[in-house]
Amino acid sequence: MNATVNPPNTPAPVSTRTVIESNHMYGRWIDRLYLLGITEQVELINKDSTKYQGKIHRRRITVQNAQGENFFAMAYESADSRWFDNAGLPIKKPNQISKDIDQESADINITATPHSATSE
Repeated sequence: MNATVNPPNTPAPVSTRTVIESNHMYGRWIDRLYLLGITEQVELINKDSTKYQGKIHRRRITVQNAQGENFFAMAYESADSRWFDNAGLPIKKPNQISKDIDQESADINITATPHSATSE
């Protein structure tokens, strides 16, 4: 038999990548956006626990409440066209992106933090 067997009391191999448990929702892994402290910087963690390296833009969108009234909300769009609500959860591309987006909030170039974790 050519199987390799670890001696007793040998620790299991440990992944070098940090797994973000809050990216696991309803039995599946999701992409999730995180706000970094009190700054306006955000970080997008992909479903495989790697950090997104592209640009992320803050957008003002129009949303309708249960009574049919419109209001503005913030959403985030990644350079590869993924959308996230203000809680950092993935959403479909909004139907109504406000045309008069506040220049200051629309043009904030929120860049993901440099990739520091290693891949498996």
